[in-house]
Amino acid sequence: MSHDLVLQTKIGREETLEKFLHTIGKKGTIKDLCAVRLRRVNREEFEARWAQKARALQIDANWIEPGLKLKNFKLFATDMDSTFLNLETLDEMASFVGKGEEVAHITELAMQGKIKNYAESLTARVKLMAGADASIVDRLIDRHIKPNPGAEKLVAAFKAAGIPMLLVSGGFSCVTEVVKERYGFTHVISNELEIVDGKLTGRVTGPFGTPIIDGRGKISYVSAYALQHGIELSELITMGDGSNDIPMLEAAGLSIAWHAKPKVRPHAKQAFDFAPLSGVLALFD
Repeated sequence: MSHDLVLQTKIGREETLEKFLHTIGKKGTIKDLCAVRLRRVNREEFEARWAQKARALQIDANWIEPGLKLKNFKLFATDMDSTFLNLETLDEMASFVGKGEEVAHITELAMQGKIKNYAESLTARVKLMAGADASIVDRLIDRHIKPNPGAEKLVAAFKAAGIPMLLVSGGFSCVTEVVKERYGFTHVISNELEIVDGKLTGRVTGPFGTPIIDGRGKISYVSAYALQHGIELSELITMGDGSNDIPMLEAAGLSIAWHAKPKVRPHAKQAFDFAPLSGVLALFD
């Protein structure tokens, strides 16, 4: 089957995309998503001559089957930190108490898959913040919770289509519940940050004391929700950036590696390095 080529770039860079289209000798209408769909493109020629140029111009190039419709899908699940949100919440909280560099280093190793056990890496990072005042959570929520560009448009489209949205995070419920309410997610699954007498104890568990939510936990939760509601995994859209997102990226009918680590990209069907979150909508014909 031949595939369409969807080109996308950052919001406000339509002119760059227009110039690139002229360079490769193609015509197309630039949508408000800073995206264009091209049909009947020679894939081998594009990959050999233009793919590297597109990347240098901060243009994502994704091959997608023609005729793919949003109505083909019935469930959306996304990671939170550095995917839906424009920050790593744990790293940010750690920076408030002078542990930012130590925690961020472990986070990076875990996201790259160099630390194989996510639960161990999360436990180690949270332990570094033992004794910190719990007010850092409120500080984070009040001043730093910000979605990545295009989030509102993406959420609005899924709501209009009646597609449930799951926020699936290795982060903490004290943050995920706020994000859920602000942006209208249907359900959330995340870990529990233990707080006693207004202080972080340095301990973390999964929901209700269960094992910490890692990559296997994410796909287990998403699969259970899908099964409960009669949804096939082929009708699932997932998005994430780290190694603990790989299982749910592999399982979905449509998956997007969002500004992902190199190890993660091969496990997703599509990859965005520059397009906004709303760029997911441009993949549908």
